[in-house]
Amino acid sequence: MSKNERMAALFLSGMIALAFSTTAFAQVMMPGAMSSEKTAGQITNKTLAENEKVQVVDVVAKPGDTSPMRSRPMRVIYIISGGTFERTYGDGTKEKIPEKAGSTKIINEPRPYALKNIGTTTIHLMEVNVK
Repeated sequence: MSKNERMAALFLSGMIALAFSTTAFAQVMMPGAMSSEKTAGQITNKTLAENEKVQVVDVVAKPGDTSPMRSRPMRVIYIISGGTFERTYGDGTKEKIPEKAGSTKIINEPRPYALKNIGTTTIHLMEVNVK
């Protein structure tokens, strides 16, 4: 594991620990605290924990699923099961993003973009968004 990967994994661990602090844990234990956003053909995002500093989200993208075009906060992702995303920016440019199971990434893309799972496998990841 490279130094950057160790640093990202350490950061992710710390952010998850922060998210599961007493306040966040109490919020998760309340009925209705978990939210799930899903419409047909869209990537599923389920908020698992949240406080004033971070949000922990479970993300599942089946083949062909997409996300809306939007800006996203700085975040750390851990890939549980991999595949290939296509990122489309507002100007129409596209980029293939391979996601390897077991990898960790810090993403800080300032431009709005949409995602599409262009592979044949379901992509599952944990995302920690910094507020």
